[in-house]
Amino acid sequence: MFEPLDLQTPQLAVGIGFVFAIAGAAILAHALWRKRRLKAWNEGESRRFEGTDSRGERSDAPRDVRIETIAAAIALALGVGGIAYGMVGQVHQNNLVESNTIAKYPEIEQVVPEQWRGNLLEAHVTTTDGEQLELRIAFDPDTGEPSIQGEHPELSESQ
Repeated sequence: MFEPLDLQTPQLAVGIGFVFAIAGAAILAHALWRKRRLKAWNEGESRRFEGTDSRGERSDAPRDVRIETIAAAIALALGVGGIAYGMVGQVHQNNLVESNTIAKYPEIEQVVPEQWRGNLLEAHVTTTDGEQLELRIAFDPDTGEPSIQGEHPELSESQ
């Protein structure tokens, strides 16, 4: 009757996605700086880069810059992919929260999640009468079954 909720994966995917995106951006910035430095050395304007390391003078430096650029692109793609996957997962989770809650409490028409505290959701709920309620809904982590916390006589459980 109820669908189980995955409360961790969407947030984890977004977090890891941000880590990869930030790392990819940093690697890309370094690769672009090295590419600019190599171009200056090839044009004889190496004075702008005096005091920097001498890796750019090696013969395989252009290849290293290409590899670094490719690694940055891969890290950025993984980051964006993780963020997108997490966002889609969050939308799906919100739909499951609403459908599970409506299945148990037919008087509820809409559930708008506000804040999670473990498996307890603080949400704005709209009833079929149009009444707006702020509720705390606990979800069983294995089954996804909701249970409204507190006394709300206007809401009854369907069996």
